Amino acid sequence: MIKHAQTKNRLLLALSDDDFQRLARSARLVDLKRGHVLYEAEAVLDTVWFPETGLISIMSVMLSGSMIETSVVGREGGLGFIEASGGGVMFSRAIVQVPGRFLGIPAAAYRAAFDASVSLREIVQEHSELLVTEARQAMACIALHKVEQRLAWWLLEAQDRIGGGAELPLTQEFLAVMLAVRRATVTSHAVKLQDEGLIRYSRGRITVLDRPGLERRACECYATTQHFRRRIESGPHPVMIGRAI
Repeated sequence: MIKHAQTKNRLLLALSDDDFQRLARSARLVDLKRGHVLYEAEAVLDTVWFPETGLISIMSVMLSGSMIETSVVGREGGLGFIEASGGGVMFSRAIVQVPGRFLGIPAAAYRAAFDASVSLREIVQEHSELLVTEARQAMACIALHKVEQRLAWWLLEAQDRIGGGAELPLTQEFLAVMLAVRRATVTSHAVKLQDEGLIRYSRGRITVLDRPGLERRACECYATTQHFRRRIESGPHPVMIGRAI
């Protein structure tokens, strides 16, 4: 059984020892490969997943078969922790985009722990608020910012959510879906970042060479979402209006 001090997942680390143990009793650590489908749309939730490493992509699929990635889940959160405490149905496709190790908890065990603990419900509420805030920021980013700025932002986000390593096993196809652009557009802008010495780009892999430079190249959304995370995770404060510094 994984110990509380051993987990790398930030949501789980935020729990009390008692809450974590309630979940850990029935948890299992599994290694999942890229492309593994965790859920199809309208599937009944049977497992809540918390990444220790790796990355999960949540996608909306149109009737035409076209897909757009609506969010990613790394070690900052989990997949299904909101749905398991509600209707128990996943309404989006969820697949593993970056292989890694994931902690799986049966939905029934998670729901029992959720119902039994006020502090767990508070942590879930906090992370739910953060997800909504990040989604709103992403919508504004798509509408207002250039592709190369958005690409830099999501490379920084991926690096944070996977665990901070310089090498990111991100495919061209994944980046295209994540940014809602053609694959040729991803290549064009990735080459620009490479020419600036910020990344090294090759098929199926990106290496971050200059993270401070990549942060400067990214749109304001990276700094803004980091600011939101700090504000939400630190608890209630007086409302401040304006962009993050």
